[in-house]
Amino acid sequence: MRAIGIILAGGNSNRMKELTKKRAIAAMPVAGSYRSIDFALSNMTNSQIQKVAVLTQFNGKSLNEHLNSSKWWNFGRKQGGLYVFNPMITPDNSSWYLGTADSIYQNLSFLKSGHEPYVVITAGDGVYKMDYNDVLEYHIQKKADITVVVKDMPEDEDVTRFGVVKMNEDSRITDFEEKPMFATSHTVSVGVYVIRRRLLIDLIEKCAQEGRHDW
Repeated sequence: MRAIGIILAGGNSNRMKELTKKRAIAAMPVAGSYRSIDFALSNMTNSQIQKVAVLTQFNGKSLNEHLNSSKWWNFGRKQGGLYVFNPMITPDNSSWYLGTADSIYQNLSFLKSGHEPYVVITAGDGVYKMDYNDVLEYHIQKKADITVVVKDMPEDEDVTRFGVVKMNEDSRITDFEEKPMFATSHTVSVGVYVIRRRLLIDLIEKCAQEGRHDW
């Protein structure tokens, strides 16, 4: 595939309470044998994305141990590989990830060393099946800068915990509000994005220059 993958798996959720007291959300057991991050990893390898970075941070021990068995998802270093990036103290940096954009900025060398023209970014805690090739082809067809995968939620669903999206008739996003107090739409982002690699690098560097750290 013409893309590399980034899985954002460093977050925590207070809504999970005791379930995430000692583990990251991405390490949550599902159906006994799996962790929630396995769905994103399986989607990546089934979409022929062979070079994937997982950005971890909060309660990462259990998740990192799980990711050590990368052979489960058919990643091989000859084709790309699975890379796990934890926050690291360096002469140029003395803090943890300050947000999702900052987590990518602190590992920008991963993007700069790539040759693939596109990047697929997804969260590490979604339970779903998706062919990212379909999203990439749609992205190219639309000649979009960024493609956001969305879902229409039921009218009686509380969507204020999501990114809420408004679109025009051509499916172009006209408004995006992250976790609004009052939602004026029931179309939400599912946390899957496609973007040109060079554009992502430019945007992340601009965010860092302006002191903006979140996605």
